[in-house]
Amino acid sequence: MCVGELGELDKFRVAGCVKVNLILPHKQVRFLTLSGGKKLLTPQHCLRTGFFFVLEPSRLSPNTVNEACTSVGVAKHGKPIGLDEKIKVDLIVIGSIVVEPKTGAQPGKGE
Repeated sequence: MCVGELGELDKFRVAGCVKVNLILPHKQVRFLTLSGGKKLLTPQHCLRTGFFFVLEPSRLSPNTVNEACTSVGVAKHGKPIGLDEKIKVDLIVIGSIVVEPKTGAQPGKGE
């Protein structure tokens, strides 16, 4: 599925908070999330100041959304939170090259 198709999914459209990994191929998904007015949750790189960063689109200007989608921008604009933080995640986006359509198993991931 490409990013454009993700934006058309009902589950994405109604989501208020989307968890997306902090890897380069997911940058467009992070941009789509924030520019769509959705809260973004990303794991922290090396767990330096917490476990996750949460970014609120209302706290970003249109000029900072693109920067906020990068690993440096997430650290700059995001709020570090720990595992004890209560946050409702509506959708989790993960990347995979191959997925078994009936079970969701990912060959090569030890499953």
